[in-house]
Amino acid sequence: MRMTPIFGVDITSDKHNETINGSEFITRTASKAKLEEYESKQEGLEQTLEKSRIPLWLQIVKALSGLYFLIVLAATAKAGFEKALQNAPGLLISAAVCGLLWLILQVVSKGKEKKVLKDEDAEQQTKELHADFASIHEELEVPGDAVDVDILAFRYKQKNGEIRPHASGLQTTPYVNVNVKMYATADEVCLADLESVYTIPKFEIRGITTVQKRISVPSWNKDEDPRSGVYKPYKMTVSNMGDVFF
Repeated sequence: MRMTPIFGVDITSDKHNETINGSEFITRTASKAKLEEYESKQEGLEQTLEKSRIPLWLQIVKALSGLYFLIVLAATAKAGFEKALQNAPGLLISAAVCGLLWLILQVVSKGKEKKVLKDEDAEQQTKELHADFASIHEELEVPGDAVDVDILAFRYKQKNGEIRPHASGLQTTPYVNVNVKMYATADEVCLADLESVYTIPKFEIRGITTVQKRISVPSWNKDEDPRSGVYKPYKMTVSNMGDVFF
């Protein structure tokens, strides 16, 4: 039997395909005018945030300087300061320079961020974006008590009837966790993203299957850290790249 993952993109015969599965479940779609207004404000906020950052090469210098300082600091703590100073004084001096450089770049970075965000009124931009987001969901008739849930979206290939998620380019994982609003009526389960409401009749839901496979996603949409609080029992981990494994 051929499976069709909702929110998946089938690239079996067309690697450039961008059509997301599940359009047959769409029952409401936001107006083009509202979506264009939201996207315009979102782009404006993204440009503001980009302007607030120091140049990329300085970000790299800052990260490398901080990392080098921490490595030498850990080694010094293990060996003892006097012994480290005696055996490798140049290493300690270079680490001190890198630590100072990191501190200077941190101060400059925070100063620029604060100034740009204030000059561009990023707080007001964010409020307007949130208001537009709420307005779109109001238009889509999403109830106020709908819960935020993550769904997995991914590109995939079919082989011998088996779904094989596919990562391409610089992706570290084929999966993307998309935040949607979820709610139910007496007869339906509904999922709402920014553009549409997907409605699934309850009588068509045959069951729930748990897949025993460890995967990762590139981001985390919850306020609470995935390694603490209510999520701690699930033993999730976070890689140096920020991917969340579970």
